Amino acid sequence: MNKDKKGALGLRLWSSIILFGLIGQIAWVVENMYFSRFMQNEITRAPWATTLMVAFSAIFATLSTLIGGALCDGTGKRKLFISVGYIIWGFTIMMFALVPMEPSREKIVAMAILVVVMDCVMSIIGSISNDAAFNTWITDITNTANRARVDTVLAVMPLFALAVVFGGFDSLTNASATHSDWKKFFIMLGMITTIGGVIGLLLMQDKKGIKGNKNNSFLSDFTYSLQPKVIRQNKMLYWCLAGNMVSSVAYQIYVNYLFNIVEGTMKIKNYIIPIGIIMLVSAVLSVIISALMDKKGKKHFYYPTIIIGIIGCIIIWISKFFIGENERLVTIILIFGGIMVIGVSLVMAGLFTASYRDYIPEGKEGLFQGCRMVMYVLVPMIIGPLVAQFIINTANRGVTDESKIVYPMELFIGAAVVMLFCFIPAYVVRKNQPKHHEELLEKINN
Repeated sequence: MNKDKKGALGLRLWSSIILFGLIGQIAWVVENMYFSRFMQNEITRAPWATTLMVAFSAIFATLSTLIGGALCDGTGKRKLFISVGYIIWGFTIMMFALVPMEPSREKIVAMAILVVVMDCVMSIIGSISNDAAFNTWITDITNTANRARVDTVLAVMPLFALAVVFGGFDSLTNASATHSDWKKFFIMLGMITTIGGVIGLLLMQDKKGIKGNKNNSFLSDFTYSLQPKVIRQNKMLYWCLAGNMVSSVAYQIYVNYLFNIVEGTMKIKNYIIPIGIIMLVSAVLSVIISALMDKKGKKHFYYPTIIIGIIGCIIIWISKFFIGENERLVTIILIFGGIMVIGVSLVMAGLFTASYRDYIPEGKEGLFQGCRMVMYVLVPMIIGPLVAQFIINTANRGVTDESKIVYPMELFIGAAVVMLFCFIPAYVVRKNQPKHHEELLEKINN
């Protein structure tokens, strides 16, 4: 047996996986969490603005990934789109330093729309370089013997990215920060992304033997993964994506308001320590579990993971009964529930994304990135924020002053309810995946 062929990855590959996975997620942390905080703290707290930003970002990100995936397979190039894309991506983040903040009441709508447009531009570049090109490259270099490990490592990257941004730059964005602090925040984070792209030109390598597919038209490649015939032929692939989709909808219900929930609703003053503990423990546990998934098989992890995620959401919600009375207890509850919730979101990615990659037909790696974006990003980033907006509006019924809007703990109950639907795709994937996994392992070993 050729060990390298089965699942070992060299230092250069692991360096590229970790470096570009981390830098890409640093950029997405800025987009997914800090743009929302920027909108809520500097433009308007009204949930319609955050919902609008997240939804339009998802639409443009999905279209861009469809285009990027078609270009990757059509040209046979990944490194070029990743490296050059990261360079431009960083500049789109730095452009936010030019946005005027705290607009007058009559200019709020116009400023909100400006931020939404700029977010869409940033999402277009990021989706082509990261969601399309980088994910295609990951599919190229991995196989069924190492995908759960690689995908879980990549799923941990958002936590490390959040640690970098949160620990190194969050103080520039808190309530007492001046406008120039936000400017520094965007410029410094944008520079990190751009520098990452420059490094990519020197470090990253495309898999040998990848050739451009010139047989199909661009339009055919663009729509390939969304064609009914293709869906019928690859139905298990879409069941895997359905599991990720439901989990992501649950995540999107609370994630865009997470900082303001912890700081504002839960009234935890020194929230850096509990958030740091949650990130560190979740990351370590998810990596350990991913190794077990590769060794024992994914079949045994679907149901327990879903159950733990639901329980974690309920535990965090319970803290509402102690807010304002016992900050230490609220913090402890947040840590335990947070580890369960965040840890599950990472393990779910390792479960369903790795299984999804196993079902991608050889030579179609780029073409199937579009359907991943539709089900993993577009649908969750529209449905999740809409559910959140309904919950927030219900909790703030009668509130006329936008500055007094509270983001309620019931957002976690909404996430728990949505997580229940994960059992449906989990049942289907769990029943069919082990046989396919063994077939792929046998193919690798031969």
